[in-house]
Amino acid sequence: MSTPEALLTRLAESPQYPYPKSIIQEMIDRQKEMTPALLELLVDAQRRPEHYLKGDNWKPLTFALYLLAQFRVTAAFKPLCSLLGAPAETTNSLFGEMITEDMGKILASVYDGDDTPLRAVVENESAYEFVRGSAAVKCYECLLMEEQVTREAIEAYATELLGGKLEREPSVAWDSWTALCADLGFASTVPLIKKATEDDLCDPCYYGFDKLLKRAAGGGNDNWKLRTGLIEDTIKATSTWDAWQKPRKVKPQVAPSRWVEASQTPKVGRNDPCSCGSGKKYKKCCGAS
Repeated sequence: MSTPEALLTRLAESPQYPYPKSIIQEMIDRQKEMTPALLELLVDAQRRPEHYLKGDNWKPLTFALYLLAQFRVTAAFKPLCSLLGAPAETTNSLFGEMITEDMGKILASVYDGDDTPLRAVVENESAYEFVRGSAAVKCYECLLMEEQVTREAIEAYATELLGGKLEREPSVAWDSWTALCADLGFASTVPLIKKATEDDLCDPCYYGFDKLLKRAAGGGNDNWKLRTGLIEDTIKATSTWDAWQKPRKVKPQVAPSRWVEASQTPKVGRNDPCSCGSGKKYKKCCGAS
């Protein structure tokens, strides 16, 4: 039987197609054995994130996050927040679209009851704006649904952010947190949202200024609940990614007909009979021009 470390190596070396289902299933079946190795990999990614940008080393890191989330390993929350606090370019390169799709759910799935490390990321100006905004907001939405945080706590923190803890520069963080206030109907934040829109801190295409203010003042709506949920099944969550799909055969492009015709026309020497049938040498006939 392979060691957990050997399984992670096999995962990194697995081909891009097909999806490595058997390896992931074995890791799930051996949860107790795998957990320490997955945690160690996450800590290692904090120390040397550049290693996981090489070749296929992203695979063990990516699946480590999903598996730790599925296993509800709360010891992963602090190191994950620390990793997400890396410079924006590094975080984007490591996780890409995963940040806006599932990172909030992953964070909520390993939440240890203390959101201080997550707040540090949200308030870190050098962190990736999609982590500070989209991922963090979705995490709080999931925690609210799971009754691990209260509406009052989220409202108080959102008020702190809009009231001064967010730098007054346009960003996804402003878009996401004002949207959260609108969706949850935090009427107390209306003046802060209004000021943010007046100062052009929010993108009007993200939510719409009128809608932001009306929903925040009018009790919000329940659409945000559709975005919530914890990571329950790693295979189901990751197996449909484009990364695992069978490569498509690309048909060779056919050259334009005029080029095909030109390439099939035999070359005529200067002293050869002209191909027009005149009987003259090429250089004295069509070749003269």
